[in-house]
Amino acid sequence: MKLAPATLATLALAGAPAHAAAPAEAPAALPLSLAGTGPYYVLDIGARARHLSAAPGLGDLRVRNGTGETMAFAWVDPPQPAALQRRVPARLYKVPLPPADAVSATIADAPQRQAWIVDTKEAGDDLLRLDLGLERDTQGVYTLRIEASDDLQHWRTMQQDAQLVQLQALPQVGAAGALATQAAREHLASTGIDLDERPARYLRLTTASRSAIPPLVSASVTRASHRPAPPPLEWSDPIAASGCEASSCDYALPPNTPVAAVQVAPSDIDTIGEVMVLGQVDAGQAPPRRSLLHGSLHALRLKARRSSPPPGLAWDSAAVTSVYWLSQPSGAPDLRSPPLRLDGTTWRALRLETFGPITQLGHAAPTIRIAVRRRQLVFVARGAGPFALARAPAGEASAAMTLDALMPGRAADAPLPAASAALAPLAAASAPASAASVVASTPTTASSTGWLWAALLGGLALMGAMAWSLLRKPGATRA
Repeated sequence: MKLAPATLATLALAGAPAHAAAPAEAPAALPLSLAGTGPYYVLDIGARARHLSAAPGLGDLRVRNGTGETMAFAWVDPPQPAALQRRVPARLYKVPLPPADAVSATIADAPQRQAWIVDTKEAGDDLLRLDLGLERDTQGVYTLRIEASDDLQHWRTMQQDAQLVQLQALPQVGAAGALATQAAREHLASTGIDLDERPARYLRLTTASRSAIPPLVSASVTRASHRPAPPPLEWSDPIAASGCEASSCDYALPPNTPVAAVQVAPSDIDTIGEVMVLGQVDAGQAPPRRSLLHGSLHALRLKARRSSPPPGLAWDSAAVTSVYWLSQPSGAPDLRSPPLRLDGTTWRALRLETFGPITQLGHAAPTIRIAVRRRQLVFVARGAGPFALARAPAGEASAAMTLDALMPGRAADAPLPAASAALAPLAAASAPASAASVVASTPTTASSTGWLWAALLGGLALMGAMAWSLLRKPGATRA
């Protein structure tokens, strides 16, 4: 038993060099490949580039040439939010089915279908959202195809499977009369359709082949002055919950991710519920509180009962939405809730909070997918390559210019340069790093090997000395 402390000390000494080895740090630069004729190149900033940055807003990213010189560059600013949004009534007309749909509707046993045209009354403005009114006490889930036109002759598809939901809450079993009456007045509705800021004078709505016909009674559109189209959305892989409580689940997000949209996927089919989405930010950077007029005060009460976030962090409400995954009869495709559009705030984490137990979204925690709008930068390629997107040291002043200053004489509405830069594939990008790590690890390995031999020999010497001292004690032979 007396040998145990010495043995533990020897093992700890032998293991010390292995524990001292620090894990490999994330690369501070990503190689770029250039295509086209310069000197101006356009680089899309995707997920890999965002993860390279350690600063909010990507302010520490630089483009460097083969000798380490910083290239002049400018961010391509995304279109600014429209200064004025107007919600105006629109005229709704019931019309015959389009020719292609009319042919399929003549097949035996084909369900009845219907089409409408929405006259937005003005051309040229961007359409942000279409809100449809259903007859009172209507209950159902409906699927529509949304098309746009400026002349009623040429149509372009905006959404293939837009969905309308209006469901009435069931009274609670055994509830008191007042509670039952209140429940009868509550309903779950999602009758607005995002139109992605596309200009159009007319909209055509056509029921899907296996959808019931919604009893539409009114339409209104939210519009704004035309502006350049925003960059397309880039969707993430499914993100699992990092932790759940009785009425909520939290989801950790990658760093530097401005969330433009989120889609919630319940774990079980035939699931529907209403959730509030909250985002976690630094307490000193929390954006102004958003309106929850379309939500429920019950959500605020639930939020007030939640435990406080860690010091320096705060939860900010983002939106209230309906989440569902519903089957349809006759083998029709399942209905899933559409993505929820957000304002592009960079959250540390997202929280889904239900108006009741989180299990109403399924036996397991729902997963989410998030979308961001890619940013772009334009840089001037000077000197010899290879070029790389690098992370600047902390504290280095920003080197970004305005696009007008970077490209003198360029018209405000001129397209960006045709030449492009892209991050090299992962295999190619990791090859130089792997070679460097092998070179760098050679002295470390040799040093670690020396420490291990020294620790082993020291341990053997210590154990031999202790055994010798035990053998020299009187009575050691009899023992």
